[in-house]
Amino acid sequence: MDELIEGIESTIISLMRYDLNEYPKQAQELANKMMVIFPAIIDCYNDPLMQDKREDAMYWPGQLERILAAFDRGDAFEVTDVLYNETRANLMELKAILTQRGLI
Repeated sequence: MDELIEGIESTIISLMRYDLNEYPKQAQELANKMMVIFPAIIDCYNDPLMQDKREDAMYWPGQLERILAAFDRGDAFEVTDVLYNETRANLMELKAILTQRGLI
């Protein structure tokens, strides 16, 4: 999860710098990581200690779709909002919950 959070941060930095060499590459790498990590995130909601949060698992597939769509549209503001303001914040919140419950 930390790797994903760091990947979001570095991708957004490249986007804000308008680094056309790094940003597309980082965005693709990040999307690939999310396609691998998001199923594991969704699976963590199956743990009995996460029973009260089980409905939150539905957020992640939709969020992945929103991220990929934002990348495709190329709107820097939308990418920043969806990726940094929403996804990163929710990953950090989930990490805190999982840590508090002793799952990571």
